[in-house]
Amino acid sequence: MTMSSFVKWLGLTGAALLVAGCASTGPRDGFAAADDYEPTSRFFHENNVRLDRFILRPAAQGYDLVAPDLVKHLVGNGLSHLELPGDFANFALQGDVDNSLDTLGRFVLNTLMGAGGLLDPANEFGLPHKQTDFGITLGKYGVGEGTYLVVPLLGPTTARDLLGFAVDNAFSPTFYIGQFTALDAVGPSVTAGDIIHGRDARFKIIDDLLYESEDSYVTLRSAFLQRRRAQIAGPDSTVDSLPDLFDDENTDN
Repeated sequence: MTMSSFVKWLGLTGAALLVAGCASTGPRDGFAAADDYEPTSRFFHENNVRLDRFILRPAAQGYDLVAPDLVKHLVGNGLSHLELPGDFANFALQGDVDNSLDTLGRFVLNTLMGAGGLLDPANEFGLPHKQTDFGITLGKYGVGEGTYLVVPLLGPTTARDLLGFAVDNAFSPTFYIGQFTALDAVGPSVTAGDIIHGRDARFKIIDDLLYESEDSYVTLRSAFLQRRRAQIAGPDSTVDSLPDLFDDENTDN
């Protein structure tokens, strides 16, 4: 997961619930057994919701108001481009030769012909963005997911995915930009922009999830774990797979 995982997972799981017709199932559900620290996680979830209500949501509204659609499109392309080194590394670690080569080709093509990633000619050449992360890599090697957790700022995760999040940061170019130089604010600035852009792109979905669900904690937990298990099991598994609604074409805007 990238550093904006909180907003991204809210958007992904919220959209998955809307399309798949999932609903909140009350204080306990089929995924509750994976939640060893529910009282603590609920506390952090409520604080994350407050953070969204008073900071992220207004910031996204302001961004949507002042940024033209073209600017938002270019920003989205650029942020997606920065994820490609991590995607390539993880596909390679998973032994997925086809997707690793496709991701490498996408990165080279968009870097050279797409204004450094602001444009997306690779998509026209049949190389769409396919996402993965180190949590999925660990899962494919048989590492158990561990307990479900909600982390301040990061949001929903598992013990395995929390480790994966740390490793994915090491794959990210923004982690190294400006280290120990006058440009050391570039990485955090890109991260903040990624979070606000993602919140804006999935505005209604996240609002429905956080503010319209009977119990947003249970709803998010169920959707997160179901989606995560399906990603690791792969498309040929019998695990119920929610549609991939994280592409730009499936966002609100």
